[in-house]
Amino acid sequence: MDALATRRNAWRLAGAAALLALGVFFVRPTYPNYDTYYTLIWGDELSRGQLPDYDVFRTPTPHPLSTLFAAGASFLGGAADRFMVLVTMGSFVALVGLLFRFTQVLLGTLVALVAVGVLLTRADLEFYALRGVVDVPFLALVFGAAVLELQRPRRGGPVLLLLGLAGLLRPEAWVLAGAYALWLTWAAPREQRVRTLIRYGAMAAIAPLLWLLADWAVTGEPLYSLTSTRDVAGEFGRQRGVIESIGLIPEYVGANEKIVNVAAGGLGLLLAVWLLRGRALLAIALGAVGVVTFLAISVAGLSVIPRYLVIPSLLLNLCVAVALAGWTLVKEPRARRVALGIGVLAVALVVFRAPSYVNDFRKLNGQTTFVESQHQDLKRVLDDSRVAPLLDSCRPITTPTHSAIPVIRFETGLPNEALEPSIAQKRPPSRGLLFVGETFNFEPAAARSTTGVSERSAAQWWSNYPLSSFDLIAHTPRWRVYANC
Repeated sequence: MDALATRRNAWRLAGAAALLALGVFFVRPTYPNYDTYYTLIWGDELSRGQLPDYDVFRTPTPHPLSTLFAAGASFLGGAADRFMVLVTMGSFVALVGLLFRFTQVLLGTLVALVAVGVLLTRADLEFYALRGVVDVPFLALVFGAAVLELQRPRRGGPVLLLLGLAGLLRPEAWVLAGAYALWLTWAAPREQRVRTLIRYGAMAAIAPLLWLLADWAVTGEPLYSLTSTRDVAGEFGRQRGVIESIGLIPEYVGANEKIVNVAAGGLGLLLAVWLLRGRALLAIALGAVGVVTFLAISVAGLSVIPRYLVIPSLLLNLCVAVALAGWTLVKEPRARRVALGIGVLAVALVVFRAPSYVNDFRKLNGQTTFVESQHQDLKRVLDDSRVAPLLDSCRPITTPTHSAIPVIRFETGLPNEALEPSIAQKRPPSRGLLFVGETFNFEPAAARSTTGVSERSAAQWWSNYPLSSFDLIAHTPRWRVYANC
């Protein structure tokens, strides 16, 4: 009866969380980020029987599963962008529930409840959910696999299935799947190890093979995603050496609250390892693989950004909960006093940093307001009766930065060659349509991992400037359109 009541309470909490997410979705409309808008464009091309066109200025990394999902969502037409946000918000609710269950299986309900409270302070992750970023469903799949493995060790196929789906969203899951296949092989009886390795190794290889095949089919280059992403990382100055990347680990895993997450989380990690002993192996392996993959990314010359340490960062958040409430699990008097000391220090740090949490949510509110007004005003000016007829005839269409291009293409169906960001032009445009925004960057600062470099790499002196040879034809509070046809 207690188990049944617990299950009912869990479903009630899940329902309440889903309703809250729906409320945020409708009360504060937000829109996808740059990468996801291109995914929607590629999905629409795929749904019409065309290969996606990756030959765009500063191509984001194509994610096969996300593109396939966007193809299915294309029947929603202009509502597909909001649908992607809704799905990602649902993935965030699922992720929090899975992290609750992950912590509950290891350390009990009290620590798991505290962990949920800590996780909800992650304004950066909530912002990703509100922008339709692929990281959120990726994390839900990874921790879904982790929960399955915790509930029944060496489960095999179902775990690899979820990691395979995650591996079609982000390549880090390839390493997790490969490591899991090797662990299943090592745990198998000696006479069955070769068969186990072939079976599970083949399952782990499906995602990278499908990704390579997708790149080959679209571009003729099996390694297109790697080479394209590396080129863009170089343009934006996001490449780092291994030594520099190691130095960035504490900052990146600390996320938006580095003092609490690194200091209290570090103490909580020590306490968790002491409490769990061998049962901590899965969590330690997840974190270690995340760090190793992050360093491998730096060796490969790809973007070294905080998103690639998000799995270790989330695990550190769970360790903050252990620091706060882990003392309740300690029975031995001397150890309990140490655990209580860790708890008192963790509470003091949280109280000390409380103003920063408030500031994070103020910033999140400002960012979502920016996204809402920036996108809705752009949609409004594109529909203006003075602008819409010129979109097909008055070319080129110059945008202040490349991040506006996929949004305009999604809204209008314009081809790639119709639009040019100012950075791609050698001299100021002499004719066409000129879009000018209230602020230079189309994305709020939290969406850019290297803000200063990104601004410099996206700007010309005439970027976002009303050139004298153009006449104002339409405007909204955040956008103005000039024409010289």
